[in-house]
Amino acid sequence: MRRYAWFVVLALFVAAGPCFAADPGEGWKPAKQGDGIQVYTRPVADSASNEFLGITNVDAPMRVILEVFRDIASFPQWFGFCRDIRLLKSLSDTHEVVYFILATPWPVSDRDMIIDVVFDVRDGEGKAEISLNALQEDLVPVQDQYVRMIRLIGKATLTRIDEKTTHVTYTVNSDPAGYIPAAISNILAKDQPYLTLKGLKEMVKLDKYYELAGIPKE
Repeated sequence: MRRYAWFVVLALFVAAGPCFAADPGEGWKPAKQGDGIQVYTRPVADSASNEFLGITNVDAPMRVILEVFRDIASFPQWFGFCRDIRLLKSLSDTHEVVYFILATPWPVSDRDMIIDVVFDVRDGEGKAEISLNALQEDLVPVQDQYVRMIRLIGKATLTRIDEKTTHVTYTVNSDPAGYIPAAISNILAKDQPYLTLKGLKEMVKLDKYYELAGIPKE
C-alpha cells in the first residue's frame, strides 16, 4: 500500500528583503525570503501565534514531490524542525494518521501532536492538496518531555506549472499549547516553512523519487 503522510506540522511552522513576489493579500505580511522561497505571516484572531504561508516553485514534477511526502522515514532529514515522525494508522491510500514531534529552540519544550492527513490528488487537473488536522485522540500517551498540541490546521497545495515544475504553497494555523516567548514563536513561524520548502527542493533531486513516480530523470 502506498502511504501518504505529511505533517505537519506543524505545517508547524529568509530576513525580509525588498524583492518579494506578488503580495498574496488577505493580511499576509512578508517575513522571510531566499532560495526562491517567500514566507508570509499574519495574526490569528483567537490565538497569540501567527499563522504562516510559504510559497515557492519546485523543479520537479508533481508526482515526484508526492513521493517525497510518502516517504515518512525521510521527514527528519528535510522537514523543518521535525525531530521524529511515525505512522499510527493507514486508513486508506489517501488517509493516514501520523505522530509528529516538533523540535523547538531551547529552553522551550519540544511539542508533539497526532495529525490526521488527507490527500486529494487530482492528477488530471494538475493539482494535489494535503490537508492536516491535529487530533485530540490519545493514540500516543502524553509524555512529560513534550507539550501536546491539539490545534493545528494546515494545507500543502501542489499545482503543476509544466511537466518539470510545480508551484507549492504551504500554510499552517496552529496553537503551540503552553507558553512560548514571542522571539521563539517568531522564529518558528518564519523558519519552519522556509526550511521545509528548502528541504523539499533538495529531496526532489534524488533519483529514487523519480523511480518511485515512474518518471525518467533527465
